[in-house]
Amino acid sequence: MRNKLSKYLLLALLFTAAISTSQTITGYVYDETKQPLEGAFVYLDGTTLSASTDAKGFFSIKAPQKLSTTLVVSFIGFETFRLQEPFKYEKALGIVLREDATLLEEVVVSSKSGFSRKQMMKVFREEFLGKSKAGSSCKIENEQDITVYYDANTNTLFATASKPIWITNKRLGYNVQFDLMNFQVNYNYKTLDRFNMTGSFFAGTTFFKDIAVKASADKKRKEAYLGSVTHLLKTMSEESWEKEKFELYTEGFISNPQEFFKVSDTLGLKKVTLIKVPQSKGNNLNVLRSKPAGEAQSKYSDFKFQILYDRKGRNEQSFFIFDKGFFYVDKNGQFFPVSELAFGGHMSTLKAGDMLPADFK
Repeated sequence: MRNKLSKYLLLALLFTAAISTSQTITGYVYDETKQPLEGAFVYLDGTTLSASTDAKGFFSIKAPQKLSTTLVVSFIGFETFRLQEPFKYEKALGIVLREDATLLEEVVVSSKSGFSRKQMMKVFREEFLGKSKAGSSCKIENEQDITVYYDANTNTLFATASKPIWITNKRLGYNVQFDLMNFQVNYNYKTLDRFNMTGSFFAGTTFFKDIAVKASADKKRKEAYLGSVTHLLKTMSEESWEKEKFELYTEGFISNPQEFFKVSDTLGLKKVTLIKVPQSKGNNLNVLRSKPAGEAQSKYSDFKFQILYDRKGRNEQSFFIFDKGFFYVDKNGQFFPVSELAFGGHMSTLKAGDMLPADFK
């Protein structure tokens, strides 16, 4: 049976003790008895920016600019706390964590699935880390904390983790802490054959620690960025398709992006709005999903936009489909809501092993 986690039961209170600057987030972390929690780990999701609380429970994180990200607070024995858009708060944060009394429900893996842990973990590594150069160089340091199971009723492989997943990315020079919130791979029938995969999805928060010696990984990181989802969305928001070597195709023909997308400024972000849909359908395509299978799809999910990226004369083909018809992009190419776009082709093969920090330059 599918394992379910209880909802996070965490409280966040605003205090007026101190004022944060536009690029600095400050706050205090307490338990439910109002005692400060020293040593709590606080970080901005998808970045290298973090802090630990002192004896008073105080933390301060300074960012070079406002980021469209989530503040994450974790402490052993307590529920993980997440706060979206933390930069919008002008006061210091007072964060109250509740003790983690949640126990994972027993995961019953039906013997009828016929798949061993070894087989399922192989799929997990491929669909979570990826099979690119960077993904193949990654090692999960605590696989014992990962539970994988196959639901034969829905032909779906699930994974959960009792602790954050620790990844060593040798190629890109990062240690990554990935707090897995959801992972699933969907198939046409009871199989683990990737040729019968209909889609995959994973979600969570990440913290990056740079372990590269001097600038040894710079070239490889740049290579990972070029042609990535982040690169594409930054290109779309800046309307610099030709300069960045991207081409848009609809119905098999090269197309003018301005005919299909409107880009506007809003609150320091770029809003990309779909103003015209192509006729080519995206049904039954293998995609890296933006939401778990089973959730309602929008009227745009049948229409795909094809992308070509010129990597030194070698074209990389991808496509994407919309959900509601608009999304926002920040200066770093980070977009939200993340459920708005689903990717296929080359970009769908780029997994956690190809991720870069949001503050990557």
